[in-house]
Amino acid sequence: MNPPFVRLWRTIAAILALSLTAGSANAQQLRPVSRADAVQSAIEHAPRLLTAASDTTAAAAALRNARLMPDPTAAFGYSKSAPRYHVELSIPLDLPWIRNARTAAAQSGRAGSQLRLAFARVAAQLDADTAYTAALASRELLALSRRNSHDADSLHRIAAVRRDAGDASELDVELASIFAGQQANTLAGDSLTAESALFTLQAAMGIVGSEITITLADSLMHPHLDSFPVGSGGRLLPVAAAESDVQTAELQARMQRRSRIIEPTLTAGFETGDPGGSETGMLPTVGIAIPLPLFNGNRGNVALAEAELQRAQAALAAIRVESTGALGRARRALRAGLEQVTRDEQLTASADRVSAMSLTAYREGAATLASVLEAQRMARDVRSQYVADLASAWIARSVLLLLTETTASSVP
Repeated sequence: MNPPFVRLWRTIAAILALSLTAGSANAQQLRPVSRADAVQSAIEHAPRLLTAASDTTAAAAALRNARLMPDPTAAFGYSKSAPRYHVELSIPLDLPWIRNARTAAAQSGRAGSQLRLAFARVAAQLDADTAYTAALASRELLALSRRNSHDADSLHRIAAVRRDAGDASELDVELASIFAGQQANTLAGDSLTAESALFTLQAAMGIVGSEITITLADSLMHPHLDSFPVGSGGRLLPVAAAESDVQTAELQARMQRRSRIIEPTLTAGFETGDPGGSETGMLPTVGIAIPLPLFNGNRGNVALAEAELQRAQAALAAIRVESTGALGRARRALRAGLEQVTRDEQLTASADRVSAMSLTAYREGAATLASVLEAQRMARDVRSQYVADLASAWIARSVLLLLTETTASSVP
């Protein structure tokens, strides 16, 4: 055996043992979190929801602003001609057909912001659910790496015992040592991956901190489903939000076209202060100011509103196509994933039996070390693929639930 390599491998194993011991000690202080807890925390604290919530608040403020009456203007003047003092109050006339269109556009914009908030909430749930699934898969792979590292160490000891007994060569011991070192490195990498997955989950839950404060309470089980999610009636959220944007753009364009006739202004006031005394008291004045749309006619705003309407219509068409295609792909992905998991369960059981039988045969001298190493590698690959397919099935299920979320179940 190569002494430097042995010392390196023993150092790695010692570091891993210390880290795992420290991790088990710290695990007593971690907070157990279930999948439902992670999703609920994402709904309450996810950073991505803050932007959508602020957009909803802004839309509500825009609706309040659209319903407000324009403020009057007071004008005070002085002239040398009689009467010298002039007081006028100008009141803009909010024409009903313009006011109604402006209010309807604001109401449609608020409804669209609520739909986008609902979709952002569902997307945050998907992020947390996907992150939880990834963390579970990383934990399963870490457990598999620990078992493989232990088995590889046992195989190395068996090879050394057989060499001392004259039943194995030094080459077998070297091969077993190399294999044990590879498994130790895999264990170290999977440990870092599992920690990174927990940090990702904490970020999706809105937990701020540079330390891991949670532990997973659920297990990565087979996602047995009797039927595929199909929604609970209503329109799909992305399509409903895009349709609301089109309606808002149509109302905005209608308001701009009606605004070609600029709102008139009613003026009322009084004049006083005749130094000659021929006119005493306050003399009332009244009038109306009518803007003449000779040069502008609000053509620029109309063109911008119509361009925005075309953009919203194009976005709606694209979202309808994308939503339909994504929904079909998600259903097929979930169906294929469930079939793969079912096959993986059978392959995993067979690979574990082959690995155990080959180790027993090598211990009894009926098999070579190369066959044992190949059997253990195959067992790890099969089980790793099983964990990956299991996680993919869970993620496909979550994506399908997101895509089938409708206005009936998300927006009151």
